[in-house]
Amino acid sequence: MHAPTNPIGAATTVDSNSLSASRRTLLVASDAVWPPVSGGDLRNWQNAQALATLGDVLVISVREASAPAKLDDSRITTLALTNPAEAATSPRLTKRQTPLDTRIPQIALSRLLAVARDFKPDTIVVEGIPLFPLLSHLRPLAPTLVLDMHNIESDLARQMMPESGWLARLFSKKTRHVRRMRDMELRSLRLVDKVWVCSEQDRERLRGLSGGRANADVIPNGVPRFDLIPEQLADQPAMAHGQPTLLFIGHLNYPPNLEAARRLATQILPRMQTALGGVKLIIAGRSPHRSLADVAALPDVELIANPDDLAELYRRAHLAVVPLVSGGGTRLKILEAMAWGLPVIATRLAAEGLGLVDGVDIDFAETDDELAARTVALCSDPGWLQARRRRARETVSQRFGPQAIAAAVRSSLV
Repeated sequence: MHAPTNPIGAATTVDSNSLSASRRTLLVASDAVWPPVSGGDLRNWQNAQALATLGDVLVISVREASAPAKLDDSRITTLALTNPAEAATSPRLTKRQTPLDTRIPQIALSRLLAVARDFKPDTIVVEGIPLFPLLSHLRPLAPTLVLDMHNIESDLARQMMPESGWLARLFSKKTRHVRRMRDMELRSLRLVDKVWVCSEQDRERLRGLSGGRANADVIPNGVPRFDLIPEQLADQPAMAHGQPTLLFIGHLNYPPNLEAARRLATQILPRMQTALGGVKLIIAGRSPHRSLADVAALPDVELIANPDDLAELYRRAHLAVVPLVSGGGTRLKILEAMAWGLPVIATRLAAEGLGLVDGVDIDFAETDDELAARTVALCSDPGWLQARRRRARETVSQRFGPQAIAAAVRSSLV
């Protein structure tokens, strides 16, 4: 059975008889959660499915999906508040304070409140501080209001600031944005009953930010598209003479991913080829930046823009290498690669918050030489490589599969 996605703006009420209740949850997101495309969509969809184990879920997005599709879960109903024309012409609810802020049309707020009052949720979950202006309006409409912080945004923005003198940093626009993000995060804590974060590290960051006042529960990021991954570990393609195919997947218009992909292709790959010979590298992701054109032209490098089927890429590859040195956003891809049975070699930052054990679940390395050496070592020992494939799959299935996420959500709310 499929629950149909409601037409954009077609209704401002929900038939309460069609959403029978135990614990009714309203999840509010910036973008449509189905079909999930970005890391944010994937987290929202995993949370919606976990919440559906407790009762009916209504997912409301400010914006409509770019490619609407039928849901695959009858416990979940979706509704978009505005279509592109309305989003472009309706007055804004508030002035944007940071680049992260979602542009919320006033008409979206009025529709949201009407739907929420009719649905009568027990719990409202709001996706992060980009939707901060909605919190005060939603506060009276449910006994439990949850802020799901995909990141501690002020901390992430601070990490990604370019190096400069202290005076320039003090008065820069990016510094003002960091201060505003921190202010919104602190004000949010006073409005909500619970905060969800992705990792113990983020919980500690939030505790430090709030002076120990934050009450945060860890809802880890789950394995994307887990239901599409074969239950049995598939055989990898033959690796002639120990020469593997490496894989890097990420949004390729995101500066930290661009930096990591370029480093992998131009610095790390040549070191592996010196040791192993004809190593191949696949770089795949959404919206590749034009600066990757020279990387795509390198021998033994294949750049795949906007891939339709990630499963095919996971089946072609032998290992995933993630040399991230700033930002975030690749952790979901690490989990997905491991679930497909790909051993992962990565910097500690790339897998931060996942709690993976070095040399058991994953291989950590920081320098180009170390990343290349650990990859070469795995490829040179077929028995070890196969053992690591099994361990990767078992770890993510047990700790980041749907049952684990549902248990974390249930523990937080029940």
